Amino acid sequence: MIEEIGVICAIEHHNSQQVVLVETQIKSTCGSCEAQSNCGVGAIAKVFASKREMLRFRLTEIVEVGQKVSLGIPEENLLKASAIVYCLPLFALVLSALVGQIILPLLGLMAEGWLILFSATCTYLTFRFVRRFLNSSDQGDFHPRILKVFPLEIDNIQVKQV
Repeated sequence: MIEEIGVICAIEHHNSQQVVLVETQIKSTCGSCEAQSNCGVGAIAKVFASKREMLRFRLTEIVEVGQKVSLGIPEENLLKASAIVYCLPLFALVLSALVGQIILPLLGLMAEGWLILFSATCTYLTFRFVRRFLNSSDQGDFHPRILKVFPLEIDNIQVKQV
């Protein structure tokens, strides 16, 4: 299970259900790398270091803004989603180029521009399909879940001396 800590930044109520907005910060591992001063990836990571992600969750527990939550997603689901996002469009690009080399000359479209346009269109449609597939409501396995709600931190604890 891959876990991340998020902070509840807003609470909404939709149709008698509580929907919480959880904010997480996207982290880079470049901060702990010894070669970060000599690496171009480290310089790019510093530019995008402050990026935050907002996620929506339905929650039955009573929570408050500012409360921390633990989010998680199983490793195998993350690997499946990564394979779908990266491998399927690449496979579509290669397959459409091969099919296009056979079909397009039969249609009288001999220029390479038509092959490039055909392959780019097939790859774009594959990206759209993957996006719709991963965002569909019945594919909840690919979305993180709230694992634990941490108690609200109290900063002002007053101690009374006896």
